[in-house]
Amino acid sequence: MFGIGWQELVVIIVVALIVVGPKRIPEFARSLAKVIRDFVRAREQVKRKIQEELKLYEEETYLQIKNIDKYKKE
Repeated sequence: MFGIGWQELVVIIVVALIVVGPKRIPEFARSLAKVIRDFVRAREQVKRKIQEELKLYEEETYLQIKNIDKYKKE
């Protein structure tokens, strides 16, 4: 999970308990989960947009090559 082992995870949890406090851990966890969800959603949107742009670029390139081949035959 995220390239960390169970020992590092235990240290993170202990530090979070000390810094945030046991009463605010659920609130903190919900906020962190929301940030991660928003980040993943934004990453997917960027990925989708890049794929769309690449597809358009490939189509334009194909049409340009097709037109070049058309003029070569004439």
